[in-house]
Amino acid sequence: MKRILISLYVVFALLFGTQDLFAADYTKITTNAKLTSAITSLETIGRKDVIAILNGYNATKKPIRVMFRDFKMYGYGDCEALTVKTKNNGLVIYINAEHRSASPECIACLLAHESQHHTFTNSRVEELRAWMSETQAWSEFTKRNKTLAYATEPLAKRENYIAKLKAKKGVQGINSLIATNPVYAGLN
Repeated sequence: MKRILISLYVVFALLFGTQDLFAADYTKITTNAKLTSAITSLETIGRKDVIAILNGYNATKKPIRVMFRDFKMYGYGDCEALTVKTKNNGLVIYINAEHRSASPECIACLLAHESQHHTFTNSRVEELRAWMSETQAWSEFTKRNKTLAYATEPLAKRENYIAKLKAKKGVQGINSLIATNPVYAGLN
């Protein structure tokens, strides 16, 4: 019996690869296949920091739930994603439902951004950290897949714009973006 089990394991490992046999379980974060794919894509670029925050290594010490939400219903139609505190002091990252068809890499960049809001300091420094995390993730994705830099989906256009801004003006370019955005006007 033991030989049969070992043989089956070897066959499965050869057919499917050991990576699939030991795939990470993100069900505490999301049950949505697209969002799981986005989180998994963060693994491919070494963004274990973002995954750790999502898994509970954050200010709340709880996993951060991630889900799509129709922002138009709430008057946030122009917003890409939000991090919200729950009644039980947990966190949820909502991704605008209009991005359900976006590439996993684009959604992963939003997660890299939103994960930085787990401290809720509501400051320009926190916002800069979030934008830089997002830009860093996009940079890694485009290094691995150059076609992403030419993608025309709305989130890819956003990521490419931010990447070009950072390439031309550095951190100051991102700071200027934050300073001129009315959403961040009240931040200190």
